[in-house]
Amino acid sequence: MFDDTGRRRFLQIAGTGTAASLTGCSALSNHDSGDGDGEGNIEPATATLAVQPDQQSLQELQSEIRSQVESGELDRMEAQSEFQRRREELTRDAVDTFRNRTGNASVSVDDAVSEFGVLRVTGEPAALIETLSFEEVNGLFPTSTFEQARMQAQGQSGGSGTGSETTTPSE
Repeated sequence: MFDDTGRRRFLQIAGTGTAASLTGCSALSNHDSGDGDGEGNIEPATATLAVQPDQQSLQELQSEIRSQVESGELDRMEAQSEFQRRREELTRDAVDTFRNRTGNASVSVDDAVSEFGVLRVTGEPAALIETLSFEEVNGLFPTSTFEQARMQAQGQSGGSGTGSETTTPSE
C-alpha cells in the first residue's frame, strides 16, 4: 500500500554483492597493525551499518495510516507521504538508539544518513560484528555503501526541497 521505494532501492543496491564483499572483506579480517610487536594487534576497521525501526512500530504506523485512508481523512497520495515521513522519524529514532548503545560495543559512529538508517562506523572487527546482534541493526556492509546512501539522499533532497540529515565528522 505504501511506497517506500527510496529506502527499498537503496537496500537493493547495497545488497548487490554484499555477501561476496563480506566474505572476502579484508577490513573485517584480523591482521597485524604492522608495528612488528608480534602480538597481533587488531586495527580498527570501518564499515557501514544499516539500522531499521522495530517491526511492531512500523506495523502500528501502517495500521494507523490505513485506518485514516479508510475513514477518508487521507487520500492515497497523502497517506504515502505521511507514511514515508513518519517512517523516516522511526528510522532516525533507531539511529539514535544505536548511537546510545555504541559505548557498550566499542564502536564509534563517524557519520550517518539518518533518513536511510545508514551509519559509517569504526571499531575492532569483532565489535562491528557484535553490532549485528542489536535489534535495530539489520546489516553490515562495505564502506562504499555509505557513500552510495549519501549520494542518494543528496539526490532526493535536491529534488524535494527537504534537507537530508547527514552528520559530517570533524576532521
